[in-house]
Amino acid sequence: MDLRRNSKINTDFNASSMTDIVFLLLIFFIIISSIVKEPALKLVLPKGVNKVNPINKVIVVSIDENLTYAIDDKQITIDQLPTELASVLSSNANATVSIRGDKNIRYDDVMNVVMIADQAGAKVVLALDKVD
Repeated sequence: MDLRRNSKINTDFNASSMTDIVFLLLIFFIIISSIVKEPALKLVLPKGVNKVNPINKVIVVSIDENLTYAIDDKQITIDQLPTELASVLSSNANATVSIRGDKNIRYDDVMNVVMIADQAGAKVVLALDKVD
C-alpha cells in the first residue's frame, strides 16, 4: 500500500483572467479616446469691448420683523407703499427695487411688496445674505 502524499504545488498560471482585464481596459480607452474630440478649427477670437452701462438707481424697500416698512430709510406704512414707490419710480424710470425682508417675516408679506413694486412697473430683486 503506497500512502505517499501528492505534495506538488500547482505552478500553472491561468492567463485568461488577465487577458480579460487587458481586453476590457483596451475597449475602455478606445471608447474614451473617440469621445474626446479636439476642435476642428483653431480660432483666435476677437476681444470684446467693455461698455460701461449706466448704473441704475436701486430703491431699497425694507421690511423688519415687526412689519415696519421703509423705502430708502424713510419709514412708511403698507398703505403708503404704492404711492411712495410710484413717486420714487417716476423720477427714476430705470430704477430697480431691492426688497430686504427679515428672515422671520412671512413669505406672504414679501410677496405683497413684490406685487406692489411690479404693479408700479419696477424691476424687482430680493436681497439675501451670503451662505457661509
